[in-house]
Amino acid sequence: MRRLTQGALMGVLVLVAASLAAAQQAPEPVVRVGNFIEVANDVFMHIMAATEMHYNTVENRDFEKHVRDRTNSRFPGDTAAQLTDSDAAWFQNRLGVEARYQKNLTMYLLFEHRQFVDGNTIDDRSNSTTPGGTDVFGRAPATENAGFHTERYWIDYKFAGTPLRMRVGADLWNVDQAGLYGDDDPRFALFGEFGDFDAMVMAVPQYSAQRLGLENDNDLNVYTFSAGYNLRPHRVQLDVVYFRDRFAGADLAFPRTTGNGIGFPGQKTDSVLIMGSVSGRLGPVRGLVEGLINVGHARGGVTGLQSATAPTGPQGFVGGRGYDIFSGAVVAYAEADLGIVRPFVAFVWGSGDGDPTDKKLHGFSPAANQDVTQITGTSWFDHLDTSANFAGRDYACPARSQGMRNGPTAATGPLAIGTQISTAGAAGFECSHTVANPFNQRLGNQSTPGIFSTYSNPGTLVIAPGVKVYPLKGHELVGSFVYRGMVKTNLLERAFVKGIDPGFSGHIGKDQIYELGGYWQWTLNPYFDIRLLGQAAWLGDGFKDLARLADCNQQTPGFQACAGKDVALRADIRFRARF
Repeated sequence: MRRLTQGALMGVLVLVAASLAAAQQAPEPVVRVGNFIEVANDVFMHIMAATEMHYNTVENRDFEKHVRDRTNSRFPGDTAAQLTDSDAAWFQNRLGVEARYQKNLTMYLLFEHRQFVDGNTIDDRSNSTTPGGTDVFGRAPATENAGFHTERYWIDYKFAGTPLRMRVGADLWNVDQAGLYGDDDPRFALFGEFGDFDAMVMAVPQYSAQRLGLENDNDLNVYTFSAGYNLRPHRVQLDVVYFRDRFAGADLAFPRTTGNGIGFPGQKTDSVLIMGSVSGRLGPVRGLVEGLINVGHARGGVTGLQSATAPTGPQGFVGGRGYDIFSGAVVAYAEADLGIVRPFVAFVWGSGDGDPTDKKLHGFSPAANQDVTQITGTSWFDHLDTSANFAGRDYACPARSQGMRNGPTAATGPLAIGTQISTAGAAGFECSHTVANPFNQRLGNQSTPGIFSTYSNPGTLVIAPGVKVYPLKGHELVGSFVYRGMVKTNLLERAFVKGIDPGFSGHIGKDQIYELGGYWQWTLNPYFDIRLLGQAAWLGDGFKDLARLADCNQQTPGFQACAGKDVALRADIRFRARF
């Protein structure tokens, strides 16, 4: 056998070393669990990315072509203007991560950036300093630039060997089945699952006095309890929510230097919302019925309206006046699965406050503050999220309340309703309800003496029949007709005086807005879809009565009543990709 030379031996050794190194660096198989990839021992991670791009256009959002149309604000990140009050392109970008360790621990973190975009704002001119100055309505550009922010974050931990689970942070949650109390506010929640029975307790620090520059008891805190029993395909659930509001009554200087303020100094609200619901399926029909009762006590402000600009309060104002809260509501939904076609109907009713001068608050609101709900975030009403008349960003007030009388008079007693519909000449947006809230909790809530309360409103009646159609795979068409009305209009009628306020006949009707709309969505794959929607809306007799109380031409001496007879139009196209 020939002996190996020294060079050959060295070559063999190099080849062996290279083979060993290659073997050690060979890629390991990737372990996947759904969308999660293992990144360490028992640690799985899911990267999330989403973008959606809209072009929105509207006309006569205030139902009056004689009042010059304008957006709600010039702020490039204003969500109200994005959804309903603009002719512009805007985007929403999200980037986040979800991580899991074994079966007990989950962490979620999501960032979001959302704003209007054009040739300047795309180049980081997000404070709108170009063109700068003031617009034709005297409004300066925004100076705030929010940019990317933390939209949601939470930690979820399952206690091993127990039925208990804890979640801390700001996820997208709702308490009841209809989603009438829910948001992505920060919360501390404890869940228990005991077979077919489950329960939840939760604390929500909703509004913090730190934003007011205060400490101590000047917060709005909410506490909830829920219990449910599954009788598949049916579910029975009971929810109780306690609102303890001291935020709206914080001791701040009056008059407000920004807007109408958040309440009267010293006012307090302690209310309990009780919700019982039943859902299920009977043959091809699935449905939900939820009944709600609001009880509690509120106290009006102790300081009142005394100030340099308002030395005396309105007639009937009593500092520290007590109010009993009692109101109710019903929410229902039914849908029949007939194959390609699925007709549906949604129903919302909330009691109204008929007397703004008594010591009772009978107007129903799902929260003690002007807040959103998660009703269109549930599977029952998610296809109605595009309807401004159901629970989206509501329409501008009739004729944007241009020139409407603003302030108390000896004849009316309580604050004139004009202060809540809008300040005279202001944008007059969100006249009836807050975004994602089906109830009229904004209308009339400053009419009761000495207290700013969502429980003082004319009540709500919303009926929304419609149909879903699935003609081809990946295609969905939804059409709906949405009627909105008030239950009682006494609050509005007391805000104006017959013979003094031009255009006031002494009566305000109950019909608010009729809306006909729908959308077509084409889902090309699980990650990409295109949606095109259109809406047309017109005023009912009640809001036409309010439109006639507005001056449609303040440049001309005298009072020229608006008619509110023009149709409000909206169209929007959305391109969305999600991973």
